[in-house]
Amino acid sequence: MKAGLTIRQRNGLFLLWGFFLWLMATVIFHFFGAWLIDAEKQMKTAITFIISAPVIYVCTVPLYGMFNIVPSERFRSAAFLALPGMLLDILSLAFHNFAFPAISDESTTLLAAWLLWAYSLILLTAMFKR
Repeated sequence: MKAGLTIRQRNGLFLLWGFFLWLMATVIFHFFGAWLIDAEKQMKTAITFIISAPVIYVCTVPLYGMFNIVPSERFRSAAFLALPGMLLDILSLAFHNFAFPAISDESTTLLAAWLLWAYSLILLTAMFKR
């Protein structure tokens, strides 16, 4: 651990960063969702899925090194990163017309698929060595 952080403090920071990532993604999809996820424009949607992989990598993997997290603890840290968004997206998807007004009802399924993809990628980052 860095700077004498306890495990509880480190987990709290990962939860906070996970919340921040969820908030940023929600704001982006709120305003630009129709451009990023569209059932009628599959190429744009595919690019959104592809680009999310390096973005998630850059937003998560450096944290493991910054906090000197050993490989055996990375899955726990990745879970703390993913957990806030996973829980909050229950509400955002339930009220998708309000949370994501730019995304059509037909494209909401693709948004849900993208969310599963993103959280899977966060969990997969625990396997990368830095």
